[in-house]
Amino acid sequence: MMKLVLAKWAADKVQAGMQTETAASSAIDYLKKRLNGHGGMIVLDALGNWGIAHNTPRMAWGVRTTETEHAGITMDGSSARR
Repeated sequence: MMKLVLAKWAADKVQAGMQTETAASSAIDYLKKRLNGHGGMIVLDALGNWGIAHNTPRMAWGVRTTETEHAGITMDGSSARR
């Protein structure tokens, strides 16, 4: 039995109009609240906007577009968007 389908939860929020960075941050907050879980995610929308959130001290992440690329291991704050 699946306890949490976090990617679907975040995708539904974006489809309903939530910004990607808010959806990512909200999803990680939901993971922590519901299961006391730790992790991270990158959320994309149909226009290529992205948001990143994680609640671990260090988590490698990266995003590459046709114009630029962004990557890191830690982030200032809980989410990022470009």
